[in-house]
Amino acid sequence: MSSTAQPVSLPPALAALRSNKPLLYLVAGALGGAAGSVLAEFAPGGGRDASRLALIVATGIWSAISASVLATTLFAAGEWHQRRDFRPRHIQKILLFGALAGFLSGAAAQGAYSVQIGPEWFHQLVVRTLCWALMGALLGALLSRPVPNLGLLRGLLAGALGGGIGGAGFLLVSSVLPAAIGRAVGIGILGLALGLAMIVVEKLFREASLEVIWAPNETTNFNLGAQAVTIGGGEDHVFVRGLPSRFASVAFSNGVIEYVETATGKRTPLKDGSRLQIGKLNLVIHAAK
Repeated sequence: MSSTAQPVSLPPALAALRSNKPLLYLVAGALGGAAGSVLAEFAPGGGRDASRLALIVATGIWSAISASVLATTLFAAGEWHQRRDFRPRHIQKILLFGALAGFLSGAAAQGAYSVQIGPEWFHQLVVRTLCWALMGALLGALLSRPVPNLGLLRGLLAGALGGGIGGAGFLLVSSVLPAAIGRAVGIGILGLALGLAMIVVEKLFREASLEVIWAPNETTNFNLGAQAVTIGGGEDHVFVRGLPSRFASVAFSNGVIEYVETATGKRTPLKDGSRLQIGKLNLVIHAAK
């Protein structure tokens, strides 16, 4: 096979970050959350005399901006980790649905905040944290789509977990720091927790994985499952410039791991430690023995 993986020319520190998905998601989540919060500060807000509806809309807009930037940053981190080209239409879709998720959860949070529900501590901590968990769940569902074999429900679970933990951190930090700084740090914590939860849930449900070795000390790992991990030069999970779209795939179903060549339909059984080579790209299978 004559096709090769993309040339690698990143500085060692960036190359190491790119291959370390947990650290990459933590950094992207924290920075994306903080950046989104800073941008959201420029959105029009409801003043002290604003009506309840105006406050709900203003909070929804603030949350929409924060969530869209956070979601896009985490999505971009995932695409960068997988060595895939950034496609404008994908970025636009993430921005749009991230904003929608943020608006819905932010508006719900403000609506709940304006109505006394239970004791004050319950109202402040539980109700508002649940609203952040809602935002996290919606973002988790959105971000689960490009991740093979994570699934919608697991994405929802990871997002809700990260959103709830991050939301509690947001409430704590924003209560002791000045308003804008507290919100920036708080949303940064929310993003960090969301990124961490996505990684933890992905690993918890991992039975087998495909390790892609791009260069020495530069790797990407994909969960294997019923959804085939595709390899090719199109919108594939493992992007290899020069190959046709869906050149080949690797799937794990009913306890069997197989490498399938699309053009010929040839199936090659694989097991833990099996290695494949496509040009200069090396693939290694990891599975429970």
